[in-house]
Amino acid sequence: MEDLFNMLSSSARIDKSKRKSKPVIRPPTSISKPFSSQEPTIDGNESSKKAKKQHSAEKLVHIHKEEVAAFRRRVGIKLSSENKHDEAVPDPISSFREWACPKWWGAPAKDSTDTKKADQIFTHIHHTILNNIENGKWMEPTSIQMQSVPSLMDLRDVMGCAPTGSGKTGAFVLPAIMLAKCPEEIYYEKDESKAASTNATKAGKKKQKQGKENNLQGHVRVLLLAPSRELASQIHREVQRLTTNMPNKFHCTLLNKSNAGLAAQNQLGGKSGLDCLVSTPMRLVECIERGMKLNGVRLIVLDEADRLLDASDGKKELKKASVDSDDEEEEESNKQSGSFQSRTFLQQIDSILAHVPASATRALFSATLGPSVRHLSESILRSPIDITTGVHAGIGGNSAAGGASEHIKQELKFVGREDGKLLAIRQLIAEGITPPVLIFLQSKERAQALFGELLYDGIRVDVIHAGRSPSAREASVAKFRRGDTWVLICTDLVARGVDFKAVNLVINYDLPMEGVTYVHRIGRTGRAGREGRAISFFTESDFDNLRTIANVMRLSGCEVPEWMLQLKRARQSNSGNRNVKKRSANDIDTTPLYDKKEKRKKKRFIENAKKRQANDDIEEA
Repeated sequence: MEDLFNMLSSSARIDKSKRKSKPVIRPPTSISKPFSSQEPTIDGNESSKKAKKQHSAEKLVHIHKEEVAAFRRRVGIKLSSENKHDEAVPDPISSFREWACPKWWGAPAKDSTDTKKADQIFTHIHHTILNNIENGKWMEPTSIQMQSVPSLMDLRDVMGCAPTGSGKTGAFVLPAIMLAKCPEEIYYEKDESKAASTNATKAGKKKQKQGKENNLQGHVRVLLLAPSRELASQIHREVQRLTTNMPNKFHCTLLNKSNAGLAAQNQLGGKSGLDCLVSTPMRLVECIERGMKLNGVRLIVLDEADRLLDASDGKKELKKASVDSDDEEEEESNKQSGSFQSRTFLQQIDSILAHVPASATRALFSATLGPSVRHLSESILRSPIDITTGVHAGIGGNSAAGGASEHIKQELKFVGREDGKLLAIRQLIAEGITPPVLIFLQSKERAQALFGELLYDGIRVDVIHAGRSPSAREASVAKFRRGDTWVLICTDLVARGVDFKAVNLVINYDLPMEGVTYVHRIGRTGRAGREGRAISFFTESDFDNLRTIANVMRLSGCEVPEWMLQLKRARQSNSGNRNVKKRSANDIDTTPLYDKKEKRKKKRFIENAKKRQANDDIEEA
């Protein structure tokens, strides 16, 4: 009995050699190792059970495509009908560490040693960028970055449309850094592997020689264009942040008046050339006409492409339009001489592209890409990858609908007449607003008038518009970023692309006349996944444009009263532009009439005194 008890209470001995091994879950993209045709069974008797069903290589490829398509649907990536079935479109990345070395990067390698060296160069640059990404607290790529980064790295032209604050800048800056740092022998010989099997031809040697000549002193490898000085400065700062501690130092320059002379003489960047140049179109055209060369450009990006490809922009100041657009540097540069100043943005871009190599990769990015811009892109891009992201992207064929962020709470507030706007602003302040706050107005005169009204209300307020000097504008932006300024009054100068961290409220003091302008204005809040709020004032005279704004709000997921959607469409003039109501700064200024007259008298007295002094100086000379 005791022996039996010991036998029952002893630990069971398990033969682990016969236990079935734990199955390994294959990653969805792994198709390099097909299933084995013979797999062991539990009892080791292979002939007693049927072999598992095997997938052919074609089946695995099909499964992989379905997984990629499902991933794109899950993260909100939409490709055009031409790209959906294009097998050459790169797979999106789900993390920055999945950003792999493209095939062409190692293509020119003649042996395994060269291939390993090329991979090491990519890994070293990639590691530096990853460290800077983590220091910037980017957790994972956004939807537009997931598809744009591998697409541009594959040297494909890209047209990207994503909501405001969704990381479009990073979508083109990251691959731009990598392409700029790609060694000459790798980039310009990336097609030589194809010719290796058929011996090097004279054309191949000529191409190699031309590639080396394309990196002469002062030549630019990456060109980033933006419609305003403020947006260009922001892109430049982002490039500098992401290239911190870069091996062999990354040379990035913001083109301005002080270095335009060096650029025209092709002396920027030293002997190794310039890795990246950020500029506004007009400043760059000026340098090109003075002798600047762009035949070494590998990548050119148009940020806010719908603005840069607008055939009406660039002449508004010259034609004395009723609305102050405040774009780029029009007002201050009109004082200079030169034919390039009278060109539209579209003409300036056309002039720039004429000097860029045909082999350069091209990309367009914006939150709003309408049918006209897409039509123009056909003459700029070659078989592009058309990427659209966002929950409401492309709804109803409205180019503005997909650009509004879903994180913005949008409101419309009726204020009666013009003088009701100032009362509404002061009421919001009395109720308590959480800074920082942006207030948009139609013109620089109205912005300055509102600044004068709020300045004495005990609020930390500042104003920015094209009428101020570049240094004053930069100082205003810097104070707003630091938190010294709580309320920044502005025109559409900062409506596009400029990224102010954690703006809590955007107020449209003057209702925009176009849905695209509305989207870009409110897009200064609700960025990078944060919650934001946008309030738009409207009066009885704004009913012509109210339906447009209400439709954009509805298509972006907001509730609007039905009567707003039933309003008549805004009438258009013969030129195709909607009727523009010129709002006066006098509607904002509450200074008593007597004080205004005295101020005008004093101003005239000072002007006359200056004229008399100038005449006296001339007579004495």
